[in-house]
Amino acid sequence: MRPRTGRSPGSGEASPGSRPGVVGRDAHGKRALYSGERPPDPHGSGVTVNCSRCMRATTVGARRALTLLTPSLHLPIIRPRYPSLLRCPACRRASWVRLTLSVTRS
Repeated sequence: MRPRTGRSPGSGEASPGSRPGVVGRDAHGKRALYSGERPPDPHGSGVTVNCSRCMRATTVGARRALTLLTPSLHLPIIRPRYPSLLRCPACRRASWVRLTLSVTRS
């Protein structure tokens, strides 16, 4: 059997027919890991709304949260799991939701 890379089985050097400057396959993803770019943050600053009706979590900004919270009812002692009644931003229906404040530093 011949080696796949064009190298002789015993030597660690490339054969003279190989092209210099050609980069091989990145098998371990090291270029992506050490590229210097940060992946985008999945959760931004704002209020996360967890809806009990559609079971979705939606993060909204401060202005959008203010418009969502304007017609709302909050009963934390009576309903501990989903204490707030307001319109869900995902399903657009009035439902019991859980509100979580999330703040990220820049």
